[in-house]
Amino acid sequence: MALATRRPAPYAAAGADADVVAAIRHFATGVTVLTCGVGEDAEGVTVSTFSTVPGHPPMACVALRSGSRALRAMAKSPTFVANGLAAEQEALARHFARRTRPSGLDQLPAKAWLDDPAAEGVPRLSGAVAWLECRPERTVTVSDHELLIARVVSAVHRGGTPLVTFAGELHSGPSTPTARPRERD
Repeated sequence: MALATRRPAPYAAAGADADVVAAIRHFATGVTVLTCGVGEDAEGVTVSTFSTVPGHPPMACVALRSGSRALRAMAKSPTFVANGLAAEQEALARHFARRTRPSGLDQLPAKAWLDDPAAEGVPRLSGAVAWLECRPERTVTVSDHELLIARVVSAVHRGGTPLVTFAGELHSGPSTPTARPRERD
């Protein structure tokens, strides 16, 4: 039996690109802030392109704009944290989405950080529903972005209601119970 093959469509015109982007925005995704660095070099960026592969070893990937300060910071950092934002953290999502945001831990009040990042290393945001600590392994150029591929080295979740993006707007996602011990088969 012969496999049906489809020829790739020719590159779409700019108007069609807007239609593609509009359709892509209709896939609901979690809102994540990536954080890395220490002290004045701490960086953070809001993304909705964070994805995981729960294989062995567990991996994560995120698309970041080529040449962006966030890509440079995450790729050169020994580890970064993916902070899965809670529904009540819309202000943090908007803060870290601004291209003109400041760098450093002082950009937020101390209570916004979960631990003392100076003592603990990679900064984590207080109140997130989950945290994944990731070690960058490689980047792959994809269009005008870089796909940053990383190994998940540790994970914590507390449950709650996540912040999600759908159709270009931020929404509360479905609630989950607080973290509980792993159930056995």
